[in-house]
Amino acid sequence: MRDLVIFGLSIFCGLFMGIIFDLYRAIRRIFKPKVLLSYLEDLIFWIIIGGIFFALLINTTDGILRGFVFIGVFVGVLLYMILLSNYILPLFILIFKLILNVFNEIIKVIKKPFAKILLLIRVYFKEMTKYSKMIFKKK
Repeated sequence: MRDLVIFGLSIFCGLFMGIIFDLYRAIRRIFKPKVLLSYLEDLIFWIIIGGIFFALLINTTDGILRGFVFIGVFVGVLLYMILLSNYILPLFILIFKLILNVFNEIIKVIKKPFAKILLLIRVYFKEMTKYSKMIFKKK
């Protein structure tokens, strides 16, 4: 009975790994990283997946590698990819795009007063240089 529960937890863990994989894919599609950043993202992804698998092994089998745990994780990832990924991945992409749009709007709102201040400073210095040239010409 305990092995059956562990197998079920392995399947659930595989489903969770599938969700993380879709998050990873959505981030890659939105941001389109360069080569070096891509390697770093890959490393972070595999550290997270390895940590999840390690935690599963430690918490369920006391760190003993059991074949049915690997099979359960594989089945969980496979089920997720076949049944849920086509719905979840576009949702993640939409959420990331919405977050980016909100972030860009916040940046625009924050930037607007500073742009006006910079414009005023430029106009001020332009006028100052014009008047200083007039003053220095009279001498």
